[in-house]
Amino acid sequence: MKLFKILGFATLLAAAVVTSRPVFAADASGDEIVVLAKHTEPKPDDPVQLHFERFKVTKAKIDAKKIEASTATIEIDTTSLKSGSDKRDAHLQTPDFLDGKKFATITVDVANVKLKTGKTYTADATVKFRDVTKKYPVTFDVVDAKDNWIKIKGETTFSRLDFNVGGKDPKTAPVQPELVIKLALTLKS
Repeated sequence: MKLFKILGFATLLAAAVVTSRPVFAADASGDEIVVLAKHTEPKPDDPVQLHFERFKVTKAKIDAKKIEASTATIEIDTTSLKSGSDKRDAHLQTPDFLDGKKFATITVDVANVKLKTGKTYTADATVKFRDVTKKYPVTFDVVDAKDNWIKIKGETTFSRLDFNVGGKDPKTAPVQPELVIKLALTLKS
């Protein structure tokens, strides 16, 4: 697993050097939440990496021996979104997009965890943002576990339009509706 992490970091670093795009490091625990966005008309810096700098696990019931019984609630601070461009970050905080002044938190409740195969699990993620609640099926891998904590990694696709973010007109919202969210989180009881 260490080799995989080193190779992944090296690939991100190489991509940053070649494309001059910012690469956001995970926090000291290795936890991170990153959204990847592509423009409607492809640009050289696609996908743009949008990194949430502040998020926390506010509730968790974790049993590393019976992961299927686990639940968690994660809160993401929308005002902490960084893309490497101050101008873009300010634009994303406007009412047409995240509207960070009015909707400062995205809440994700994870439940109904089921073993898929090996260390891969599925779950339901109920996301609450901008007065919208939407449930998504998600898949994640348990990369480490001990007693009352697990470290997970996952990736899923969602539509920003599900939460009325950005609208459909590519002139005012030049980003494709489908976004990818990648995360690495440590969940502790």
